[in-house]
Formats: sequence, C-alpha cells, structure tokens
Amino acid sequence: MKEIELGIIGSSSMVGSRFCELAEPDFKLIKADFKGEIPVDITKEESVFDFFKKHGFSWAILFSAFTDVDAAEKQRHDKDNSCWQINVEGTKNVVRACQKTGRNLIFISTDFVFDGTRGPYDEEDITGLPDKLSWYGLTKLEAEEIVRKDLKNYIILRITYPYRGKFAPKDDLAKRILRLYRNQALYPMFTDQITTPTFIDDLAPGLSLLINGNQTGIFHLASPEIATQYDFAKEVVSVFGGDPNEVKKGLLREFARNPNSAPRPVNGGLKVDKIIKAGFKPTNWKEGISKIYEQSQGELL
Repeated sequence: MKEIELGIIGSSSMVGSRFCELAEPDFKLIKADFKGEIPVDITKEESVFDFFKKHGFSWAILFSAFTDVDAAEKQRHDKDNSCWQINVEGTKNVVRACQKTGRNLIFISTDFVFDGTRGPYDEEDITGLPDKLSWYGLTKLEAEEIVRKDLKNYIILRITYPYRGKFAPKDDLAKRILRLYRNQALYPMFTDQITTPTFIDDLAPGLSLLINGNQTGIFHLASPEIATQYDFAKEVVSVFGGDPNEVKKGLLREFARNPNSAPRPVNGGLKVDKIIKAGFKPTNWKEGISKIYEQSQGELL
C-alpha cells in the first residue's frame, strides 16, 4: 500500500490530522494546509494548481471546510463570504485541478445535506431542498454536486458529528459536552434529535479499504447505532467519571426557535449498510466513547 500517494488538503484539521496519524503507515502522504509546510489556499485557483503540479499523488482528499454551522447561517445567501468561498469555490478549484491532472478525489461531506425529517439516511436517499437546509448544509450539497457532475472517479464520504481523542485546537461533540459539564455550564441535551456520531479514527481504515478496493461513489461512515444528543452526552459524562444524572433534557424544536441558530437535522444520521457490505464496519457510538477515554486516559481537554 505504501506506493499509493495521497494528497491531503487540510492535514492539520480536526478530522484530517487524525486521518494522517493513522494512515501514515499505509500510504505516502503529501500533507498540505492553509498554513502548513506545504501551503494551499483552496479559495485561490493558482495555489491549488501549484500543489497538484508539484506532487504526483493519485488521490486528493479534501478535508478543508468551513464547518461552524451557526456562523455559516449568519452568512446565508452571501456567496462572497467565507463559508461559500471555502466550501463551494474551494471545492470547485480542487475539482478543476483533479480534472486537469487526472487525479481522483475524496470529498468529505456531511449528513447536513439532508433536511432531517426522515433519517437516518442511506446513500440513495434524496437530499434536502435548499430552503430546508442550513447554509452550511447547502454549501456542502452544492460542493457534492460539483464533484459528482465534473469527476468520473471520486468518493464522497459523508460523516456526522465527528469526535476523537485529544485534539487541543478545536472542540468536537464529545469534548464540548465534557468541557461544559466540568464547567457546570452544560445546557439541556436534546432528546428529540436522532444522530449517528462518527468516530474519526474510522476514516483511515475505512478509506483505505475503499481506495485499495477501487471503490467510487457515495459512502456513509458513522455509528451503525443511532443515539440522541442526550444519550450521547450521558454516556460521555458517565465514562469520563461524571454523574450522568446531572445531564438535563432539552428539545431541539425549542432550541430551533432561536433566530441565531442554524437549522439542524432532527431525524438525521446516516445508514452504513453500504460500507459494511464493502468490508468495513464502523464503530458504534458507545464503543467510540470508550476508545477516546482509553486514548486520552480520561482527560480530553
């Protein structure tokens, strides 16, 4: 497997950095980032082409993205702002570079491309209508369509609410819950929101299987078992030595009345039958929480 070169765009990101740590033994990685040793600004076409021209990887993996859902919502309909420029125009630049240099692309996407009315969703389900999606979800859907329309060989890998062991630069679902709980600031956790959180460590073996199996198309990678935000929070607090009875219940439909919050899938999440059939079974959310506890020796922050 070492002979396969991967061009990693967004190698210091929360998801990308962990992928690199775990995939390093199996692939030759060319790691690029906005402020990395190999700098790439995906919003600048010349910067992207320069990276592709200088390196001979066969697959590019695009981890770089604007992922702050509520901040994105404040930019709704503003295509000159950062969310659209990174998620859509940036993807467009990477796709063009793939076209011109004959490379394959792995695009990391999200369950926010669905409206969350009837999930969990499989790869064949119809994505949400624009007026039903958050601005973040809409930009990722637009990017997916660019990939599908303009490339022959691609993998769109959808994940949802990703979490991992220690990573100081950014909170994930588990770290945010634990930090707020320890600061006695944990807001009520939603009992009416279904999701399937993605254990980030699954991306390296999952994508390795797809790459080496010459698989293409859309795949979902998430917990095979569903959870509510409340279920997930109680488990995190309990595993990390807190009192799960202190986790309060809340409703997403009440939170959604806040005009400053972005729409979130209520009945969301992803079905993973397709990637299981391909040969990889993702980690269920309870097992994932146990693994990040072991990796961090009980201390995520």
